[in-house]
Amino acid sequence: MAVVSDIRENRGIVEVACEGVTVLRVRRAHFQKCPVEIGAEIDVEAYLDKVAAAQFADGYEAALTSLDFCARSSREIAGALRRKGYVEPCVEAVVARLTENGLIDDARYAKRMAEVQSGKAVGLYAFKRRLRAKGISDDDAEEALAAFDDAQQQAACLEAARKLWRKYEALPSREARAKLGQALARRGFGWDAIESAVEEIAEE
Repeated sequence: MAVVSDIRENRGIVEVACEGVTVLRVRRAHFQKCPVEIGAEIDVEAYLDKVAAAQFADGYEAALTSLDFCARSSREIAGALRRKGYVEPCVEAVVARLTENGLIDDARYAKRMAEVQSGKAVGLYAFKRRLRAKGISDDDAEEALAAFDDAQQQAACLEAARKLWRKYEALPSREARAKLGQALARRGFGWDAIESAVEEIAEE
């Protein structure tokens, strides 16, 4: 058992600390359904489960509302719920239910992102970083990245190079080529695609 040492509220979120350590952040409305007081002894795990049960319906509805605006990965949904004051057992239960119902599917989400991005001047490595930031697993990412083959990356890199070249064309040739290559690398293109694009731009 742990002793509640502090209870604070900030912008509708209540923080409960036990022995000086914050053990949960919870929405005020749900805290009022499962109140505790400073000095009370609680089983933290059991208390979290109690709060999660009180939160689940609201958390599921909040997640559905978020998905109405745009598709999201499971990590994005989980992060949004945590920021809104849903406790971890509730977050996990909501994500599991959404996954079971087919409302979130990281593999499908990654493929859709790839389909959209492969039509733009986007580098493979930049897209990989974006997937990683959204919590997409390596296996799901690799499957989605099939849309980024060598031919697609060559075309995308050349498109990006043509747009960037205007910034460097007034510089001496060697410097312009070097800066263009560096700019393309920062956009996530591989060196083979960059070398080909720089050579073609230089010839043009």
